[in-house]
Amino acid sequence: MKVETISGIIGVIYDCVLEPDRWLATLPNISRLTQSAASSIVVHDRQGSGSARVFECGPDQSYLRLYFERLAAMKLPSKQQAHLGSVGDVTTMTMLCGEREPLHSDFYVHWVKPLGFRDMIGVLVLRSGKRVAWFSVARSEIQMLYSDRDARLMGMLSPHICRAFLIADALDLQTVAVTRLEETVDALSTGVVLTERQGRIAYMNGSAERLLKAGNALRVSNGCLTAARPRARDALSKALASSVEGKAPTKTGRYAVALPDDEGSGLIASVLPLQWRESRNPLSPLPGAAAVIVQDPADPPPLPDDAFAELYGLTLAERRVLRAVAQGLGPQDAADALGVSLTTIRTHLQNLFAKTGTTRQADLVRRLMTATPPVKRG
Repeated sequence: MKVETISGIIGVIYDCVLEPDRWLATLPNISRLTQSAASSIVVHDRQGSGSARVFECGPDQSYLRLYFERLAAMKLPSKQQAHLGSVGDVTTMTMLCGEREPLHSDFYVHWVKPLGFRDMIGVLVLRSGKRVAWFSVARSEIQMLYSDRDARLMGMLSPHICRAFLIADALDLQTVAVTRLEETVDALSTGVVLTERQGRIAYMNGSAERLLKAGNALRVSNGCLTAARPRARDALSKALASSVEGKAPTKTGRYAVALPDDEGSGLIASVLPLQWRESRNPLSPLPGAAAVIVQDPADPPPLPDDAFAELYGLTLAERRVLRAVAQGLGPQDAADALGVSLTTIRTHLQNLFAKTGTTRQADLVRRLMTATPPVKRG
């Protein structure tokens, strides 16, 4: 299993937030990664018509679809909740059917076997007041049963699928539930500002408020977003004006603007239009015509030590060395800080390189930083 393959799939999972139809192209990749004959996502609307939206890869999965829809119609009573577990929990067929004679269970006989499947893994990826969503992969009768390793692999993908559906649910993709949007975006360490024409602020999250209160590089003037320094003010104004018109650089889709302060540091802003691809713009109901994503390079988000260590199978000692070099320490400084010999540090570094597929300290740190999500501490 290549780490690059998993990382690529995780990236595409988040692309599905704004373009749900991408699941049709993403599911085949997940099926290949998990060596599954089929995979599916069932999103059941718990309000209004109570209809379900389905994305499938592989043989027809109508029986499983009916099973999940039946559960949603029953509002997931406590007995069924116990079977499915909590959101994000990986559920195997044995957990659903019981360890004794699972092939004779009602679930297998009536819902799994008619499809020609032998085994499956499912995840409840969303349960909100608006909708319930399940994700599952299945193997055919000629394939081997899923192993503990397969369940662990699904456990690595599960949090990202859940988070993608949580964000999509907050955005609502149709009407945009503003309160849930604020809830989600406020968890970001990155400042998010939505502006109307002339840069008038329509919305900002908590991190943006903090950066604006400092006022060293980015400010509010008459309700409008502006930069502190004249040259940056000009660049930000032009980027906002173009974004409001729905224009953006072809290659990147965003404008990158440096926002220096008077102390030799500052912020980096990415400006992008919200009113683009008019016929397929799920963000069009948002208040504002342009988004300004602001990051303070001197205030990085917390490193994903635990998840990164689990992904690459790092020992506790290797994780300590990784954390030290991520802080910019060289081998000797890391040895002094951790109270070990330079030889020990070099041995751990060689192990880290081997496990992460890197060859240099800079590449190792870059891989860790790439895996760091822009979320707040604590």
